Amino acid sequence: MKSIIKDTLKKKTDDGTLRWSRTSLTMLSAWIVVLSMAIVDYCKHGIRYDVWATLVCVALGSKLTDAISQKLNK
Repeated sequence: MKSIIKDTLKKKTDDGTLRWSRTSLTMLSAWIVVLSMAIVDYCKHGIRYDVWATLVCVALGSKLTDAISQKLNK
């Protein structure tokens, strides 16, 4: 679990140390809020296509953005 946290929530600085990434922490907290709202909506209304599609689109969009930024950084 520690290695997952280090890989996803921390980034290397110029001097080689690992520091907490504010962007990753913000994204984590936003995902926790969104997923909890989706779970509450599911409990109240059952499965809804628009909620499911939004979650999938956001997840794919974030991966696509990540891939593009990796290419630009090279």
